[in-house]
Amino acid sequence: MRAKWFLKFPSIALIAALACATVVVACGGAAEQPAAPAAATAAPAAPQAETPTNTPVVRATNTPTAGDALPTPTQRASVLQATPRPTLAPITEGELVTDRLILVADPPSLESMLDCEVTGSGVLNYRMSAEWMVDASRFDGSYEPMLATEWGISADGRTWNFKLRQGVRWHDDWGEFTAKDVVHSMAYYTNPDCRASYSDYFRSDPGGEVEVVNDYEVNIHMKLRPAVDFVYWYSGYRGIPHSSKAQWDQECPNGEADYGDNEAGLPLNYCIQSRDKVAAKSARTGPYEFVSFEEGVGWEWKRVDYDHWRVNADFAEIEIKDVRESATRLAIMQAREAHIATINRALIQDAVDDGLEVVDSSVRSVTAFALFGGMYFATGATGVPTDVSAEKQAEIRSSYDIVAARDEMMPWNEPTESGKLVRMAMNKAIDRDQINEAIYGGVGGRQWVATLVPDFPAGFNPDWEAKWDELYGYDPEKARELLVEAGYPEGFSFRVPVFVLGGVPELPDQMEAMAKFWSEIGLEPELDPIEFSNWRNNYRGLDTDCCIYGFRGPAAPIDTRVHFYFSAERFFRAYTSDAIQEHKNKALRALNEADATEDWRKVSDEIFYEVGTIPGWTMPISATIDPDVVAEYVFLGPNQGSFIYLEYVKGVRE
Repeated sequence: MRAKWFLKFPSIALIAALACATVVVACGGAAEQPAAPAAATAAPAAPQAETPTNTPVVRATNTPTAGDALPTPTQRASVLQATPRPTLAPITEGELVTDRLILVADPPSLESMLDCEVTGSGVLNYRMSAEWMVDASRFDGSYEPMLATEWGISADGRTWNFKLRQGVRWHDDWGEFTAKDVVHSMAYYTNPDCRASYSDYFRSDPGGEVEVVNDYEVNIHMKLRPAVDFVYWYSGYRGIPHSSKAQWDQECPNGEADYGDNEAGLPLNYCIQSRDKVAAKSARTGPYEFVSFEEGVGWEWKRVDYDHWRVNADFAEIEIKDVRESATRLAIMQAREAHIATINRALIQDAVDDGLEVVDSSVRSVTAFALFGGMYFATGATGVPTDVSAEKQAEIRSSYDIVAARDEMMPWNEPTESGKLVRMAMNKAIDRDQINEAIYGGVGGRQWVATLVPDFPAGFNPDWEAKWDELYGYDPEKARELLVEAGYPEGFSFRVPVFVLGGVPELPDQMEAMAKFWSEIGLEPELDPIEFSNWRNNYRGLDTDCCIYGFRGPAAPIDTRVHFYFSAERFFRAYTSDAIQEHKNKALRALNEADATEDWRKVSDEIFYEVGTIPGWTMPISATIDPDVVAEYVFLGPNQGSFIYLEYVKGVRE
């Protein structure tokens, strides 16, 4: 019997418009009324702001333009629509049943206080401490002011202007947040050795250069191309958590003169000498500050001892426990030794039967799927940007073409019709409905191309309906025939790396089920349990030819998914081709959504019709809570870390 969940996931529809015309200017405030900004320690007097001559003109997305004027930049929705739900009014009467909130979660593959030493999921551990320029509302995903109070884009889409919040203080008396911290944070996040998941976006494509207008205003200029969706990448969805320049510069008394180069001779642009001191206790601006961290054990945080500008949190302390096994996390919750947990869907009924409750993310948040390794088909013959120098074009062309560097080729990644037939056979061997019901509790929604969400523009083409059964539909007998036609009547063997990823703890079960279906058509999959950090080295090293592997990603617009999975210039290349590069580069340079969507549709069409992936499901993510301690927990879902917004959790009072 299915569990009766505390909240069901909301209906799916697109946001028609983000709050307050967020493409150009943010307005309004957070859901709760924030306390007045506290004065920073030794904060300098606010300068008399002069009207800068180089600040881009802010233009609304629906502003008419003359026929010979540049198109007005427009931006697409960044999240699926959430069903409105009530939130508790602030409760201050009575005492909290506990002043220590405990979250038990599967640890991310990399854990650190430092932004360049974790992937996106690792942000979970310090999200309540860090702040971004712009945040995503935990209720509906609309953009909200955070460290920036307003933002705007220039008419050519190549410069963004941000007005900074004044009076925001750094932890541990490192002063006030100002424009110099924005410059430092961008420099640190884009240093040549940074391995954060999205650092390459800010480093090179489109790349960002910060210009200081005054202490409380900056322009960020795109290096390579227009970027009308820069705010998505810069926000709490994917962006740069800000860090203190003063703290990072403590071991560089001469400032930039002491920064030096990395081993390759490239300028670092930040003070690496301070790395260990910052890692020991990183100063942030959020409502919680660091207490302790032990790898494999967990993290401890305490509420700041002053009125925070954004929220005065209910709980005095937050602890995050690292526990890899889902059954152990459930046992901890059943023993009432934690208050929020991530638990496999197969165990949710046990949690509900024991008096725990389950809350879903505000929106459908995650996608689960599988990928064919070694689908590197880009050669650089076409699809290289033409608006860069000849030298840069040659460099890009060389980086696209890695086919010659392969050390092996598997039947599915042959660049011939035979390869496509094998991919069709392996897709048609899978009973997706059975996996959805048995492993995901029936909550999985339809996916047509792995990583893409049908409800976003170009994530679905109605013409695909007529071709689904032929290319992907469950038909094991036809799958065997396709293997014979492809030249593999006896099948073949291959590796299936198996690992756990946050947000989809069922991923190993998914891949085991797929392997079972592949065995039934005569293939020989070899399940290979592996730490994700080790497999991460494979895909970042473009060394996935050997294998088929499961993965998950956020429910996000197509440009973000193509950037991450299908771009020939990146370290993760799930499927690349010259045509995809050509359409992608054109779409990224478009200044309005309609033009971009036309090219994104061509990208998704190619991946669908070439059977370039193994589509899976879209679904919400769920948190299990102890209702005797947690009165309300609202979290969006698709932004990095997923189980975040802990500073807003409301506790039960007596």
